Amino acid sequence: MLLLWCFIGILSGVVFGLIPGAGPFLAMASLYSLLYYTDPVTILTFYIALIITCNYTNSVTAILYGIPGDPAAAITSRYGHKMLLDGDGHLAVSSNAISSTIGSIFAIGLFLFFLPDIILLFKFYNSTIQLGIILLAIILLAAMATQKLWKTISLFVLGGVLAKIGFDNLTHQTWGTFGIDYMTLGIPFSSMMIGLYILPEILKFTELEFNEQNRITKFGYSLRTLPSTLMGSFVGFWCGLVPGVTNILGSYMSAAFVKKDINKIAAAESASNSGALSSVLPLIILGIPIVSSEILVYYLIVGKGFSFDIDTVHKFKDVLYYIPVIVLTCLSLTWIGFNQLAKITSIYKRHKNLFSIVIVSLIIGMSCYIYPTKEWYIITLCVLSALGYIIRKWDTFPVLYGFFLTDLFWDNLMRVIVIYG
Repeated sequence: MLLLWCFIGILSGVVFGLIPGAGPFLAMASLYSLLYYTDPVTILTFYIALIITCNYTNSVTAILYGIPGDPAAAITSRYGHKMLLDGDGHLAVSSNAISSTIGSIFAIGLFLFFLPDIILLFKFYNSTIQLGIILLAIILLAAMATQKLWKTISLFVLGGVLAKIGFDNLTHQTWGTFGIDYMTLGIPFSSMMIGLYILPEILKFTELEFNEQNRITKFGYSLRTLPSTLMGSFVGFWCGLVPGVTNILGSYMSAAFVKKDINKIAAAESASNSGALSSVLPLIILGIPIVSSEILVYYLIVGKGFSFDIDTVHKFKDVLYYIPVIVLTCLSLTWIGFNQLAKITSIYKRHKNLFSIVIVSLIIGMSCYIYPTKEWYIITLCVLSALGYIIRKWDTFPVLYGFFLTDLFWDNLMRVIVIYG
């Protein structure tokens, strides 16, 4: 059964990785209701297959059109498309595929090698350390934002306010309800996610313009990229463990260490895949998601009554055995099958508005299906979507972090105050 979910994850990664601006988050959001009925190990298996595949396939549009599928593919977009126009597209494609494979396998090796030390480190983990990590995540999120700081802070606060509205099961008190019965239910996570994050993101990538497509007519690989690949894998792994940094900074940092275009692609892609896998560790060990798609994984798994702690590492360890199957499949798809994937991208190019409508409709329909009070869901969705449309030019990712981290931050802050007060 897990092998089946691996291939579902790969298929989802192919489709959503080829759509610029989509990626793991939209894939998780689209299949959220389906994953809702599975177990935690299945959810994580699907997610691992998804993020690995997206990191391969988002480079297709990057190399063909110079449009990165996500921020981590920006290096490949810049240098890979240039190589394509210079007649070396086959080397850009092979460097992307092989370096991504090495980066994924390298991350598994580092994980297994350092696992005893990682577990030992987190045995000293407590509320004070968790509060520090959350603060670090907030600071890094604000520091790395590409928009004005006041926008990032405003969105984070907005997410926190929306998270606190409703009835608190611990204190048995309501907040921000203004005496309205519906508001005691709280703001549904899915309506906030769709209205304030998915809608603005989809509106952004429907405005993208594509250049003419070129085909890859031959195969080839340069062994001279191997040192850059190994360096990127190592740097990317450790960057992936830092909240707010993940595989994006690892990709940029690794590429900065080398000079040639093809070496920059090799370093960036290996770092991206290595960091994408290592970024799952804080979620598994600490229960702290550090990228937007992990927030959905967190809610799905916690909804099963599952709690994250040090022992969960061993429960999820079996997922590692499926990673070689995933990366070998992706290697074949993105190297040998590059031109076939390009056809899918060209279809999206012609019908991108239709694609966007279908994706949003699917997510709304499935989310509405699983939410018990549908009238309240529709009301909140309409209001937040209207707000999302107004701020569609902003980078609205901080609102997700604010929604998720507010309770976690507040609970740990109260514990620290009691301990040291």
